[in-house]
Amino acid sequence: PKAAAALIGSVAYAVLPLHTGGDEEARAVRVAESFLVRVGPRHAANIGVGRLAGNLAEVARSRADADRALRVLRAREASGAVAGYTGVHFEALLLQLSDLVEAEEQVPTGPYERLVSHDAEHGSELVATLRAYLDAFGDVNAASARVHVHANTFRYRLKRLAEISGLDLADPEARLTVMLQMRLFGR
Repeated sequence: PKAAAALIGSVAYAVLPLHTGGDEEARAVRVAESFLVRVGPRHAANIGVGRLAGNLAEVARSRADADRALRVLRAREASGAVAGYTGVHFEALLLQLSDLVEAEEQVPTGPYERLVSHDAEHGSELVATLRAYLDAFGDVNAASARVHVHANTFRYRLKRLAEISGLDLADPEARLTVMLQMRLFGR
C-alpha cells in the first residue's frame, strides 16, 4: 500500500513507504528479497536499494544510490541478488573512480607502475606478492600461504619489491595509494 512504481528503460523503480525507526535500508532489502523469492526464476532480476529519502528532494539521491547498488551487482555478475547502497558503498566508489580513470585516460604511476613493468619484463609475481601482503594486513604467514611460498621467500620478495618500486610499506598513505591503483588498474 502507498508504494509507487515506474519503468524507466529496462529498470523498474519503486518508492516504498517506510517509517523511520532505525535500519530502514535493511527492511527495504528484506522486502526486495521477499519480492525476488515470489517472482522466482521466471524473472531474473537484481534489486538495488537506495538510502531512505526523508523528503521529496531526497528521492533523486535515493534513486542514484539504487542505481549504484545495481551497478555493483552487475559488476559482480550477480543474478537474483539484492544490495543496499550502504552495503556496497565502497565498491560503488571504486566503480566511480574507475569511470574517472577511464575518462581521463589515466595510467598506473609510481611504485605500482614500476612493479607492473618489472613483473612484465621479468616474469616475476611482485604485484601478487604485494596484493597478498596488503590483503593480509601485513601478516606474512597468512600472505605467504595465500601465494604458496615459504614465509622467508615471501619476506625476500617484499624486500625486493620495496627496492624495485621505492614503496615504503610503513607509510599508510603509500599503502592506500598502491591498493587503490591495484583495484583500479589491476582488473
